Amino acid sequence: MVTNFSRMPLRICSTASPITSPRRESSDWALPTSSKSIIVCSALADGRDGLRCEAKVKVVSDWPTLLCDNRRSGGQLPQPWRAPRKSLWQASVEGSVRSAPILYDGLLYVSSLAGFLNALDTRTGKVRWRFKTTAPIHSTPSLNSGQVLVSCDGGTLYAIDSSSGTKTWDVPAGGEVWTSAIVSKDTIFFGDTNGNMQAVSSTNGTLQWKRALGGKIYSTACIAGQRVFVGSSDGRVYSMDAKSGDILWKTPTGDGIDSSPAVAKETLFVGSLDYFFYAIDTVNGAIRWQHGAELGITSSPAISGDLVVFGCKAGVLRALNVQTGKVIWAQRLGQAITAPPVISGGTVWIQSGMTYALNLADGNILWRASLGNSLQSAPVVTEAAVYLTGIEGNVYALA
Repeated sequence: MVTNFSRMPLRICSTASPITSPRRESSDWALPTSSKSIIVCSALADGRDGLRCEAKVKVVSDWPTLLCDNRRSGGQLPQPWRAPRKSLWQASVEGSVRSAPILYDGLLYVSSLAGFLNALDTRTGKVRWRFKTTAPIHSTPSLNSGQVLVSCDGGTLYAIDSSSGTKTWDVPAGGEVWTSAIVSKDTIFFGDTNGNMQAVSSTNGTLQWKRALGGKIYSTACIAGQRVFVGSSDGRVYSMDAKSGDILWKTPTGDGIDSSPAVAKETLFVGSLDYFFYAIDTVNGAIRWQHGAELGITSSPAISGDLVVFGCKAGVLRALNVQTGKVIWAQRLGQAITAPPVISGGTVWIQSGMTYALNLADGNILWRASLGNSLQSAPVVTEAAVYLTGIEGNVYALA
């Protein structure tokens, strides 16, 4: 059993069994630590049992939106970093946290179902400010030129000064907003549960266009060039012109889409509740290939080079070749995977009951730890720390 690190020494269990080719496994470890330490376990390169504290991880100093950028790549800037061994700090915010945090200029922004947007000092975990919205927040915030954008179930998009926490402007959406805003040049894009995709001015929130789609929108959009891509509960993936909102194409899947798409090499990648993962041509909407999973896919994908990585509700994490859809590896983890993975250098970070770090090349589990709480959101990886949020309202900084 893996115990809560904040109460007693953390025990690292043996790695989960892969569901494809055989792999090395890390050994069980139970080493004495202080009450605020994390011991990590990894598989050595030569296959012998041992403890390794080094990990090659791509990091970024700022993480301004869901999965780091507008293409939803999952973090792509290189820099070596030590694997987490201890807790720098642990903080609590009011309400359950169901969305990923973002980071900018030394502040970690965390939203909660109590309706608060919290700004935490990344060095200490202390709350610098918090802003109260009118309803629960399910979405990840986004940064926009010194403002934090956050939307709530009350149907409002807010622009909050990132330093002071004061409201700059807000705009009514007309329906609940569970999606994160995406900023491109002078325009902000977001969808709502009434099925409308909207574009507003990044300066004052003035509506530029609104386009009705065929179902509710829980999928956060991504953007490439002048095209906006988003999924809908009607089971379709939509491509829209960023300036006019005109629908350029729509591609059906077999069920609703909660997964947020990612784009690379003129291919859009997205999962569906129909148990399939799709690669779609960004120009004409043609399905290039599709891959079946054990259960529905709500986890958003992350992309690195020739690999696209995604999880499903059966708790299986997969890496596929972006061109062919061929399975490179598959690893069965602890629980349903609903959060997106984050790819940092040669490492994949994912939440599945515990926090895992896997080798991107072969799917071997390099590191894992339990924080004693359910973690459902994507982590933020920087050179200083890994930041995690739990559904009980806890926020962790590991180093």
